[in-house]
Amino acid sequence: MSDIVYVKGPGDADISSVAYDSRMVSEGCLFVAIKGFNVDGHDFVPQAISRGAAAIIGEQDLDLPGIIYIRVRNSRKALAEASAWFYGYPSRKLGIIGVTGTNGKTTTTYLVKAMLDRAGYKTGVIGTIGNLIGDKILHAERTTPESLELNRLFLNMVQQGVNYVAMEVSSHSLKLHRVDGIDFQVGIFTNLTQDHLDFHKTFEDYYESKKKLFDLSRKAVVNVDDESGRKILQSIDIPAISYGIDTDADLRARNVNISLEGVFYDIEVKGEKFSISYHVPGRFSVYNSLAALGAGLALGIPMDTLIDALGKVRGVPGRFEPVIVGQDFAVIVDYAHTPDGLENVLKTIKSFARGRIITVFGCGGDRDRKKRPIMGSIASRLSDYCIITSDNPRSEEPEAIIDEIEKGVVSSNYEKIADRREAIAKAIEMAKKDDVILIAGKGHEDYQILKDRTIHFDDREVAAELLVKKGKLR
Repeated sequence: MSDIVYVKGPGDADISSVAYDSRMVSEGCLFVAIKGFNVDGHDFVPQAISRGAAAIIGEQDLDLPGIIYIRVRNSRKALAEASAWFYGYPSRKLGIIGVTGTNGKTTTTYLVKAMLDRAGYKTGVIGTIGNLIGDKILHAERTTPESLELNRLFLNMVQQGVNYVAMEVSSHSLKLHRVDGIDFQVGIFTNLTQDHLDFHKTFEDYYESKKKLFDLSRKAVVNVDDESGRKILQSIDIPAISYGIDTDADLRARNVNISLEGVFYDIEVKGEKFSISYHVPGRFSVYNSLAALGAGLALGIPMDTLIDALGKVRGVPGRFEPVIVGQDFAVIVDYAHTPDGLENVLKTIKSFARGRIITVFGCGGDRDRKKRPIMGSIASRLSDYCIITSDNPRSEEPEAIIDEIEKGVVSSNYEKIADRREAIAKAIEMAKKDDVILIAGKGHEDYQILKDRTIHFDDREVAAELLVKKGKLR
């Protein structure tokens, strides 16, 4: 184990499990004490010992008679190493494709999965919507699991015959060492725009965290239309495939045609020209599909297989997902929860909307507050009407979040309705033929996190139910 300061206590112990939560400790456990943001695991070392821990890892100077104590410089790094060791280094038995960036991670992983499936491999996905083993869905607590759960999941995938895993790699997971020790076959960079500054504090720290993926990757696929992508490409020393629309790149989309039916463009690979179709509209769909094509080429999958797989994909849950129950206007649910994401979706809708654009959106509580007025400005500029509502307020008051969003609004084309269901109902009530309602921020989520509880709430279900209830059908 790296960064060991010293080891005290008996020389050997039979380790039966690994835990970083003292409540999960059982006889023979290796307990890793981590100083968290709210609690310090070192305070729970006595509890871990009373429950039968055989060894302790921590960062503090502790005297634990009769117990093996390993003092390290960084407990989170030690947890990643101990987890990989305990589960037999399962990531080494998988081909892992990591996707990092502010937007597009989820969609890109699903496109990579579709291509690998088409090539005949058994695949897994780890990310925001959930974890997949083949077509079996497992619940996900966070975008990238803690290193202990991640290695346990990798072992499960190995045991079930998975060949490749496409996983979202969040900036949190990179900064907090959750993915340390993983050998990524391919690392993909999508883009970098404002988000998570509540955690990172500065954009530079956000960028540096994302860049760490490429220290762990054998090959890179990088969006060079993005300024941070160009910086990454200049700083890495591994084989790389660049992609873009506006910048010269290894995979450059040309003759781009974006319509309500999807995106269509040409690319050139090794002197041969190919026509690409992906049936999800939007400029962001061009980028997502280019990223996935780059990963497929980096893995050596034939181009015709990649194109065939891409042409059969009909979207990802909660990403530009239409709600259709027979109404004469469009309702689209999208996960857009960053300024860039919201702007991209609204510009896509603007390119085909024949009627008004009505946007329902909010911002999450206990998250980056700086983006709230920016999103208010974007929504009010690119929509004909906005309804500012609650997202996942968490410990904050919904009305206070809404007031911060309102500070960025640049016109009078909006109203505030804190209750999200009522906000969606108002949008549906005012919609006319050919209008487009965008319900943004929560996408695939089927819950809403309030101050004192979490309730079931799915934008897609609520919209469909209200459309039928209000008789908004042809």
